[in-house]
Amino acid sequence: MKNKIVKILAVSALSAALMAGCGEAEAADTTAETKVAVEEEEAAETESDEFKFSDLQDNFVILNDCYNKVEELYNNDAVAQDDNVESLLTEAKGIIDEMGELTEDDFSSSEDMIKFNDTMADMIDALGAVVDKMQPADAAEEAPAEEEASDVSFVDGFYATDGDAEFVLAFYESADGDVAYITDGNKEAFAAYTVENDVTDEGNDYLLVTVGDLTLGYVEDGDDIYLVDDEGNIYGAARLTEEQAAEFVADAE
Repeated sequence: MKNKIVKILAVSALSAALMAGCGEAEAADTTAETKVAVEEEEAAETESDEFKFSDLQDNFVILNDCYNKVEELYNNDAVAQDDNVESLLTEAKGIIDEMGELTEDDFSSSEDMIKFNDTMADMIDALGAVVDKMQPADAAEEAPAEEEASDVSFVDGFYATDGDAEFVLAFYESADGDVAYITDGNKEAFAAYTVENDVTDEGNDYLLVTVGDLTLGYVEDGDDIYLVDDEGNIYGAARLTEEQAAEFVADAE
């Protein structure tokens, strides 16, 4: 086997191992579908002594087509840009280009062609692994918002239950201003809030907190705490601990 082929085989084997072993990440549905398409086009293995250079050329076309599909997927707006994926694709492209420059005269025997064909099949598997590493673009866009949401400190909060629904009202401080978490057991909201005075049907004063389209009132009477839902129902409440409040923030993220 000529030195040029030996060099390409060595680099290809190492690169395929690196591409397949850098760790997998959950991919979007579109990436999974593309991986299936790539695997279905994988070059058929052959052990025939009559393996010809034309067979190698046909399978190289499949390899090149697989690379083009993976590259097209990566360049789709629905896929997040990633330096690691981009580096792997650049490396794969360089190897494939070198493979495409080989001629029949570069091979000493049919066995050499079969070994080279097996390496191309490994490269196709590696391209499938690169697809696995791709992430949906919306996941990358949401990351800063999650980081901001977690950068809050607990101030105070209350919770109550009527047996069917759980009511929670918690206040937090953040660098961008005060925020509150509200849930009525069905919907939840975690954002900036407003407070106003209100009165129950029985004439009791309480503070009404509004976050988005959710409202929940509260009142402290000595050691007693009450929550008031949007229909004016009153529930005996307890004070939240900081650990409990942290769980609500995590759920809201």
